[in-house]
Amino acid sequence: MQNSSMDIRKLTGEDAAAFQAIRLEGLQSHPEAFGASYEDEIKLPLSLVSERIEFGAVFGGFSDDQALEGVIGIMKGQSEKVRHIATIWGMFVQPSARGTGLSSQLLSAAIDEGFRDCRSIRLSVVSTNDAARRLYLRAGFAEWAIDRAALCVDGVFYDEILMRLEA
Repeated sequence: MQNSSMDIRKLTGEDAAAFQAIRLEGLQSHPEAFGASYEDEIKLPLSLVSERIEFGAVFGGFSDDQALEGVIGIMKGQSEKVRHIATIWGMFVQPSARGTGLSSQLLSAAIDEGFRDCRSIRLSVVSTNDAARRLYLRAGFAEWAIDRAALCVDGVFYDEILMRLEA
């Protein structure tokens, strides 16, 4: 069921508090799905969160009442040899907004942003997140490697599936 009332836009530094709140929620509720940890991210000052948003490209999906319902980041390679590669990071959608099409809309915005300057978009997804894997496969991403025991959360190791989409 598509929710056409979601407003997708690139976040700015002024969105830092809302971004940090939803990011912390994702890190706390699904620690196995992110390379970052709640314990590290909660210590970050809003000024640094704002700088991160301004440095890369972070998209947000907003409901009619302007609540931030989902986020996705994409960072383009900085050094000369990897400028052709963009990496998707930090995707999280509020449980109440799942199944509305917001994930697809956010992913589409990130892909469009990545292919403006890059020829390859990469991401990693924890092997236990079947819904995210299906989303990425539907968008054309191909699985190309498995990073065994990539993350350790509370003594449990999780594999990450590396995926890529070529222009």
